Amino acid sequence: MKRLLSCSLAFVLSFASSHAAPKKPKSEHRWNRTVMGPTFGSSLFQSKRDPHGSFAGIPKATAIWLGDESNASMGFDADNLSMFGAWTDGFVFVRPGRDALLDHDEIRGKISFITKGPGWTQGGEWKNRPTKFGPLPREWAKYKGLYHHGERIVLSYSVGQGQVLESPWANKAGGSVVFSRSMRIRGLKSDEQTLLAQSPQGGGVGKVREVNGVSLAVVPRARKGGAETTVIAAAVVGEGAEVGVEGHRAVAKVKAGDGQFTVLLWEGPEVELEAFAKYVGKPFAFPDLVNWTKGGPRRWVPTLETKGELGLPKKGEPYVLDTIQPPFENPWGAILHFGGHDFFSNGDLAISTMEGDVWLVRGIDADLKKTTWQRIATGLYHPLGLRIVDDKIYVLGRDQISRLHDLNGDAEIDFYENFNNDAEISLGGHEFSTCLETDPQGNFYYIRCASGTQHGGSVLKVSKDGSKLERFATGFRNPNGFFVGPGGVVTAGDQQGTWVPASRVDIVEKGGFYGFIPCHHRDEKPTTYDGPLCWIPHKVDNSCGSQVWVTSDEWGIPKGEMLHFSYGKCEMFLVVRDEVGGVPQGAVTKFPLRFASGAMRGRFSDHDGQLYVSGLKGWQTSGPRDGCLQRVRYVGGDWPRPLGLKAHKNGVVLRFGVKLDKELANDPESFAVHHWNYRWTNRYGSPDYKVSEPDKTGRDKLEVKSAKLLADGRSVFIEIEGIQPVMQMEIAYDLESFDAEELVDKIHNTIHNLRPAFKGK
Repeated sequence: MKRLLSCSLAFVLSFASSHAAPKKPKSEHRWNRTVMGPTFGSSLFQSKRDPHGSFAGIPKATAIWLGDESNASMGFDADNLSMFGAWTDGFVFVRPGRDALLDHDEIRGKISFITKGPGWTQGGEWKNRPTKFGPLPREWAKYKGLYHHGERIVLSYSVGQGQVLESPWANKAGGSVVFSRSMRIRGLKSDEQTLLAQSPQGGGVGKVREVNGVSLAVVPRARKGGAETTVIAAAVVGEGAEVGVEGHRAVAKVKAGDGQFTVLLWEGPEVELEAFAKYVGKPFAFPDLVNWTKGGPRRWVPTLETKGELGLPKKGEPYVLDTIQPPFENPWGAILHFGGHDFFSNGDLAISTMEGDVWLVRGIDADLKKTTWQRIATGLYHPLGLRIVDDKIYVLGRDQISRLHDLNGDAEIDFYENFNNDAEISLGGHEFSTCLETDPQGNFYYIRCASGTQHGGSVLKVSKDGSKLERFATGFRNPNGFFVGPGGVVTAGDQQGTWVPASRVDIVEKGGFYGFIPCHHRDEKPTTYDGPLCWIPHKVDNSCGSQVWVTSDEWGIPKGEMLHFSYGKCEMFLVVRDEVGGVPQGAVTKFPLRFASGAMRGRFSDHDGQLYVSGLKGWQTSGPRDGCLQRVRYVGGDWPRPLGLKAHKNGVVLRFGVKLDKELANDPESFAVHHWNYRWTNRYGSPDYKVSEPDKTGRDKLEVKSAKLLADGRSVFIEIEGIQPVMQMEIAYDLESFDAEELVDKIHNTIHNLRPAFKGK
């Protein structure tokens, strides 16, 4: 990993290093060669078992780079409010699985020490976590966010009612590294302890030692032949705390009230404790943590320029695809797998990447001749959703919703606020959070992939102020598609797999269950599920993206219509909706556009009324580029495909956006209709099953008895023998418009209920 230059202080300590240089991993992904920045959000693992102990992985980890001089890092656990480890000779190693989009990441380097469990006492007592996953109760401790100031990072959190600012660092001391944790405490209501380090299992019990007049908390790190050979030692410099030992744990005993101190941590041969004590006794200047919370200098310079490309109109097609060119070649090697975007009130756009960045895009105008791209945030954990509210950026990561603050007006983000991190995440590789949206009341929503936590496979709702999270609906497998539309209508798109026989688009109701049994979150296992608005055949959409609703009067298709993206096929569909007997049902018809990457997110711009789409290239998508930011621009004319579909007991009425040639519309040979069902089982996907013979795979072809163009010239009634409620229907048509343009396509629909027999004209 490339890094930025350090501004560390020079400290000198002359004792030997206890580490050898780590071996370079065999497989390097390009992400490891990028300039990541000083923090990296992930679920972190060890690359292999370390002699002093191991941990199973940290679900909500932030690796913090401690400067080029020390070549060292520390890891912060946002759930436990702890520094879970420190290591030298590296930062993180991104595993290469599925273009590094799936596997969790590893600590790169030699581990000096680790901790396990909560980082602070509650009321002065060490307690067990009340749940396996998720943050500690707010009354115990709460993560508030982190500040960037140059190379320095300041963590902000509460302990009880007390407020803590903490900044980690490390300094080369001769051939070794001394880690430091500088803390500013305000308003602590009771004496507490914070965990500094601990002896590995079997390492033994520690003790406080007085060495050259310095109090050191010393715990064994490793033994050889029954004798301690290496130790971990901690000291406190400053006011408001002192070191202590609780069994195998080295702690800082923090006094109630206010305090300001630095913890110094070192590991090495026991015979060198005197040298460490001498180092601790040197004069030490406490860093100005408050000043580091006021905004730092720009880090990501320069701002980049790109030139876009306008799509060329095609005869009879009302939409073209323009490309806002991303800066794939950039000074930092940053990878541009886009995860979500939204607009500011002035028309500028913010866009996130799977790799943890947020970029500010300016200059989006009619001709796209010059757009500028400024990298403004880094280190977020797989941000696959982004929403701008009152010109403030909210980003959805796997670990939390972050609210981003520029504190000094240079557009770069200085404070990464934890808006809400109440969701539990485990260590599953596919446990993504996607699609951050809001309802008319200002509440936030997003959707999570399946996991063994209480929030896996669920739509989650977060209150407007971020103080409350609740489960809204359940039963989702691996959704990469979600939206909240007009009036707060919630939609989702799940992927084919176990308990999901085909891709599905859902109107999501509060309390609903949408099919994926392992995430039903009910007292009793369901025996059925809430049906989708529409099933989509796997060959039509093998992997769903999000939805979006038309909110523009400048886009041709009327306001209030719904669109759906296919991440897998890099395409977009109009969702034709109906409701019969209070049950929504619908169909999808495809736009003749192909995006440069897997289409995932869409937003309409208030400035030009056009649709902007972003996405990424991963597995199960056919997109050629890492990411895309493209504009679907209306160039005039009518939509030459269905805008409506109503299913009756004797056939369907298809309403087109253009007037139809009467002769072909009245010819039943212009239409071919098939239908079939799927099976809801724990097998991966489902074959097509004939309706006429439910145990036989295949599709039934239905007889088109007649066809009749209706009085509006745009609608045609197709009389169908044997029409009935069915999971999947396909209607193929070969027509012409009134002005002789060919209309040859298919529409795929689901029928839950039928209207009375059609008798209209």
